[in-house]
Amino acid sequence: MLPFLLTSGLTTGALYAMVAIGLVLVYRSTGHINFSHGELFMLGGFFAYSLIMFAGLPYVVALFLAVILSFLLGVISDRLVYRPLIKAPGLTMVLATVGFSYLLKGIGRYFWGGKGEYLSIPAIVDPAPIFINDIPILPQQLIVLGAAVAFMVAFALFFSRTKAGKIMQATSENPTASYLVGIRVENVYTWTWGVGAAVAGAAAVLMTPLTLITPDIGATLLIKAFAATILGGLGSMTGAVVGGFAVGLIEQLASGYIDTSLQEIAAFLVIMVVLVFRPAGLFGVYGQRRA
Repeated sequence: MLPFLLTSGLTTGALYAMVAIGLVLVYRSTGHINFSHGELFMLGGFFAYSLIMFAGLPYVVALFLAVILSFLLGVISDRLVYRPLIKAPGLTMVLATVGFSYLLKGIGRYFWGGKGEYLSIPAIVDPAPIFINDIPILPQQLIVLGAAVAFMVAFALFFSRTKAGKIMQATSENPTASYLVGIRVENVYTWTWGVGAAVAGAAAVLMTPLTLITPDIGATLLIKAFAATILGGLGSMTGAVVGGFAVGLIEQLASGYIDTSLQEIAAFLVIMVVLVFRPAGLFGVYGQRRA
């Protein structure tokens, strides 16, 4: 049973890691948690579902277009939610993103909620499992795992090697100083929200053949991804990936060896334990971020 639990945990952990990457990306640039990020994932999955099932597009084309649509949705989110409140208190931003998440959930229910409780799309490869040492593994699981690692490497290189990544980090550390040296901080925030949503959309398209999708998936997924960011260290891209895999493994092992009911509350337990014993997370640093 252990090999099966490990493969399942790594797959779900890859999903949490990819969603957590989007959360961390927005936080590192703006200093805020986007509580509508789960709904951006949900709509990204429904974009792909419509493109494949209704428009008849191939999976790869649908993936590409769904990511573009998710990016545009993220840009719209910035214009509607963050930009008008850019100088408002942090609590105001939290409430705005929470309210926006319910708006996106309502949109999902309106357009796709009557087509069945759970929807799915065909996998990009043959869905028949392959066996490694008598352990059944779905090819789509390997794709998801590879994508999570690729995103981690890509964003690590982006922040360390590119001018745009360094601009985003500078904006996160001190927006006022960034203004003074000529950085268009508002544009940085817009691109950040767009890229964060695009990552969520890519994760949705990769995972929907495995997990199915529903208009209410966003809230649950956000909690799991948030637990991953807290465990790994809020603001750490590496921590988001490690935390995502850790939460996925904890869920599967707890449900397999202790009780299945623990799978749904494992993320909450992770958040509580980390906040008590290691508030900065595994890869975080102690100290208060500049407001």
